[in-house]
Amino acid sequence: MTGFVGLICGLRAESDVASKAAHAARLKIAVSGANAAQAEVLAARLCAEGAAAIVSFGVSGGLAPHLKPGDLLIGKSVKTASGETFGCDPFHAAALGAGAVLFGSDNMVATAAEKARLYRETGAVAVDMESHGAARAARDAGIPFIAIRAIADPADRALPKSALGSIAPDGSMRAFSTLLKCVTAPGDFPALLQLGWDNEAALETLGRDLDRLLGALFVGLDL
Repeated sequence: MTGFVGLICGLRAESDVASKAAHAARLKIAVSGANAAQAEVLAARLCAEGAAAIVSFGVSGGLAPHLKPGDLLIGKSVKTASGETFGCDPFHAAALGAGAVLFGSDNMVATAAEKARLYRETGAVAVDMESHGAARAARDAGIPFIAIRAIADPADRALPKSALGSIAPDGSMRAFSTLLKCVTAPGDFPALLQLGWDNEAALETLGRDLDRLLGALFVGLDL
């Protein structure tokens, strides 16, 4: 494929949304399994294959109190725990409506207290586990990087313990093992249901807006 954009997702559900886009024929989609190191490897491979840009695409956890499930964010930059900052391409990001500082985490940010600390100390409004790996590969290859994210769990909501470790390396969800955990922690069921609804709201936003955003990106890239 020539003239394509590399799209890095953490989850198979996110890649399913992207594959249904009208512009999907000009995408190469890779799924990292919510793992930054794997996201970097996959993005570097897409760069080597000739990607015109790398896009981090998927759901995020909210850090800013005002964000709610389903809110769309276009990244301005991605910060990390080690103090790195990766800038999203200013021209293309501005064309998509950029303005959000994101935080790239190597570990799940599960509690409201940890979300509040990250917001306070970094100024980032949302967190995910792929963007910094993908951004690093794009920077090293010298090609544009963009982040398109939608909020799933909001800042004031902790992830239920049963949901931790629920993402398989291939980006699929370990639904059965997660439900088994709930047998010993039945109080997690309401929070799991809420998390599922919030995730669906984020995926609905991504599906609704992706074609519009990709159309603007392809124009900017002259693809």
